[in-house]
This record gives sequence, structure tokens and C-alpha cells, in this order.
Amino acid sequence: MISTHPHQIPRHTPHQTPTTNTTTKKPSRHEKGSGKRVSSKTLNPLQIGIQDFVTNNISPETLSQYGLLMETLQNSLPKRFTVYEPMLLLPANAFSSPPPWSALYQSLTGPQQQGLYASLVRAFSRMGVTHIAINAPIALTDTRGHENRMRSPAGLVPLYGDFGLAAMTSAATSPAGEEGQPSGEDLERAFWVRTMQNHGIVQIWAPLYTMFSRGNVTEKARVLGQGPSPFEGLDVGQLGGQAVSDVGVVDMYAGIGYFVFSYLKRGVKRVWGWEINGWSVEGLRRGCEANGWGCRVVRIQEDGRLNEDLLDLVSSLRDTDRVVLFHGDNRFAADLLEKIRDVMEGKGEWNCVRHVNLGLLPTSADAWGNACRMVDAEMGGWIHVHENVDVREIEQKKGDITLEVGRLRAEALGVKDATASADCRHVEQVKTYAPGVMHCVYDIKLLARSEV
Repeated sequence: MISTHPHQIPRHTPHQTPTTNTTTKKPSRHEKGSGKRVSSKTLNPLQIGIQDFVTNNISPETLSQYGLLMETLQNSLPKRFTVYEPMLLLPANAFSSPPPWSALYQSLTGPQQQGLYASLVRAFSRMGVTHIAINAPIALTDTRGHENRMRSPAGLVPLYGDFGLAAMTSAATSPAGEEGQPSGEDLERAFWVRTMQNHGIVQIWAPLYTMFSRGNVTEKARVLGQGPSPFEGLDVGQLGGQAVSDVGVVDMYAGIGYFVFSYLKRGVKRVWGWEINGWSVEGLRRGCEANGWGCRVVRIQEDGRLNEDLLDLVSSLRDTDRVVLFHGDNRFAADLLEKIRDVMEGKGEWNCVRHVNLGLLPTSADAWGNACRMVDAEMGGWIHVHENVDVREIEQKKGDITLEVGRLRAEALGVKDATASADCRHVEQVKTYAPGVMHCVYDIKLLARSEV
């Protein structure tokens, strides 16, 4: 399962879901997919790798200086980890807690630490691990103190293996001149990882430059119709007779394909996506390729124009192009999609947009107006608003969002009755984002013009 090239992901091999805190016993099928802790008294691969290194390199006398004994060493070793093939991702406190283990680790020389990492790679060899990194929270600002608009994981610390750092020694710029965008060389030289979630959906990303949230797995399942909570609008009965295979979807913050892929797996005709981060664009493109979906990437310039002729773009689209991904700012989304719709409707090739996903945290409010314009005026549809909400204000937020979305939808339809334009059908509490803060998704049905 290990690639012969350090910068490439092996293809045509089976890939497991991310493995977290596993043990030396072979996980059951349920354990592999659940992402939950596996309770066992045996050592897991992380502890085995550390213990093997200590046994072969640290004397009992040195251990005792740090209050450690070989017989009870396993009780003082870190346990938590995640594997995203081929990377072992350790939590931020992996080498700082508990204190006796932290003190021993800090005493190691640089070569000794590299020897420890090599021992970990050997312990995880059956999982295809070749690289190791330390995780860190996503910072709100970048290294220059600016807003981290592209959600880059600047705090990730590579420990072992070639992460392609040499390709980013100078600031890369995009064709539009935006700082922080990768060049073609950067994309080729970067280190990429993958995981499999939700019954076979592969996702790929460059961990130094793109975040990955395991916690979105439940919302992905909901889009797929597999979760316990409802997800309206992807059944024939809810679509007014329209088949799911004829539905168009918009994802205003496509990322590496978190929700794009779930919509495609559910069977929609096409997803029109917007994404500003070039690293995420490439991850989504690679993910589409791995899953067998065609993807067209189209560059948007800073003034909203395309880098190619719009008529040429439309005429060259094929049914196999399940994703059309616009690399640029989504503030132009509604205007651009309206032009595309006009051309495709004339050719009988347009699939009405029935869903718009708004997956930006802490708020996607800037895109609500565009979303209300893009949901089909004659058939109606749904928008899915992701927000970080104070747990005490979830219901109040529901009313506030519905009221504002209703106003924007009425404006888009050219009608006066804003209160009848939108209806919040469900509030999904996805996961805790911070103490007292919940990541919620508000499913809002937008009525058709004839219904208002």
C-alpha cells in the first residue's frame, strides 16, 4: 500500500476510513468505519512504536531519572492518533503529556527524535504510513495577521517524511495575482493524503495547506439520506416530480468536496461549485478523479470574468462533467450562473438548481442573497445554511435567519410577501465547535414564485 514516490498517493489500492486510536488487534468492520475509540488493554501501534524505540535506545537508568519504569511504561505513553494514508497525524499534546513522557522526549537529541519517528512508521507500516505530523487548530489569522479566509492549517508541524516544503519557499501567486495560491509546480511537489468516508467516498487533500474536518461525516451522511435526521428535497415526491438525476446543485464553499461528493453520490446531475483556495480546488479535482466523476475547473478573474469564453465552456460540457468548479470569489456566482442557465436553457440542457449548500463557518451570510437568486424561481428548492451558534440562541437564530432569507428570496422573485418566501424545515446540530458554540445547519425551503 506504500507509494514508491513520496509525493504521490497510491492508486488502485483499497483505502480504509481514518483510523483513530486503534489497537494491535485487527479492527472489526464496524470499528473501522465508526471513528470511535476501541477499548483494549493491549498496546496500540503508537505505543508499540514508542516502546520499541525506548527498549532499544534508552537505558533503564535513564528512564528512572524521569520517573519511568519499563514495566509500567505503557501507562505513561500517549494513546491518541489518526491515520490519513500515508500520514500519521498526532494530537498537539502527543509529546507534551503526560509529564514524565514529555520530559523524556524533550531530552532526546535531534537524531534520537528522528529514530523515534522511524520506529513509529515501522509500527504503522501495515496502515501504509510513511509520514508523521503534529496537528493544530485552524488559526483565525494567517502568519501575517490577516484573516485566514482560505482556512489554511498553518499550525500543522511536519515531523517525518518529505512534505514538499521546498516548493513553497517563496510565496506562490495565482494567474490573478492572489498571494497564497499555489503554482502548478507547488501542486505537483506537495504531499497529498486521502481517506475514505461514507461508504466509499474518497477525499484527497494536502495537509500542510488544506484543513480536513472529520466531524462533518454525520452531515455528509444526512445528505446521502443515511443519517437519522431528515434531509428534504432529494426524493422524487419532494421535488415535484423531478427526478434526482435531473437536479442541479450549487455549493458556494466547495472546499475539497465535503458535500459536493455526497450530492454526487446521491445521484444529482451536476454540482456547480465555487472555491477560492487553489489547494482545495486541486484536492477536489483529485477527489473527483479518484471517485470516477468528471470535473471541470474554471478560473474566475478578480473582476468576475472567466479565463475562457462562456459559450465555449457551455458547448464543451459533457454529461460526464459532474462538477463544474469555479476557482475564484463566489460573489459573482448568481450573475455567472444566470448567464450559463440562459445559454443552456436555449439548448435544452439546463438542470434546475434545487439546492444550494452554504458551508462556511462561522457564518455564510454574505452568500445568502446569491443563494436565493440561484434556487429555481419556478420550482423552488432548499438552501442549507451552516452557522456557528451560541447553544442558548439556536432557536432565536432560526427565526433571524429565516426572516432574512425570506426577505432576500422575495427580492429575488420580485414579490412583496417576504414572510411567505422561506420556511426553516429543520435545524441539524452537527457538532460542538467550541465551548458553548454549536455548528448548526438550517435547512430552509425557498418557495417557488407561484407559491408565494
